[in-house]
Amino acid sequence: MKIAILGGTGNTGLQLVAQALQRGYTVTAIVRNPGKLATFVQGEQFKIVECDVFNSDKLSTCLIGHDCVLSALGHKGLISKTSFYLDTMKSILNAMQIANVKRIVTMTSQFVKPFEPNYPFVYKLLIRPVIGRVLDSMYEMEKYMFSEYNDEQIVKFTIVRPPGINDETIKDKKFQINLDGYFFPDNSVSRTMPRANVAKFMLDEMEKNEYIQKGVTIALSN
Repeated sequence: MKIAILGGTGNTGLQLVAQALQRGYTVTAIVRNPGKLATFVQGEQFKIVECDVFNSDKLSTCLIGHDCVLSALGHKGLISKTSFYLDTMKSILNAMQIANVKRIVTMTSQFVKPFEPNYPFVYKLLIRPVIGRVLDSMYEMEKYMFSEYNDEQIVKFTIVRPPGINDETIKDKKFQINLDGYFFPDNSVSRTMPRANVAKFMLDEMEKNEYIQKGVTIALSN
């Protein structure tokens, strides 16, 4: 399988690149700053392509011949309202149609849907005020995918919603799944997860195709 990774220079994206290569895939990292991937040796199995993800025409040429897109694109430090996640996904999906690529696995976050009545108090007090603009942009992206691309004959997508992520080493723990909500209401799961585990889940889903046209909220068992 030949896969294209977007956001490959971020911490989660670096995990996707490393783990995909370990699994033996042919990987193309489509990035704005190739220098951040200098530690990876380019060759037949791995190459770096510099491209503006907002330019769907140019992006489509980078995607030709690939079987799947994995996106770990992110935007830090957002204070005011942004359309980053929606705009990039519109460009990506348009480019995929031009290039005839049918599969994408992308990540957002738990708590992206605003104002759910059962959200914990800490969300309302801390999480929403701090990263609310990021979550709003992710949610707009999700709504767009479900409304405009919910036909799997056009594209097969999976949205992965992890909890808070960190840079710890991968943990050998079972994934817990919630398909009906945007968080886990009990204490049976961990509230954080290593980026390495997020990358593992995304690659597993790419292989297994268990959650087509779905948003899947994930966590690790305590």
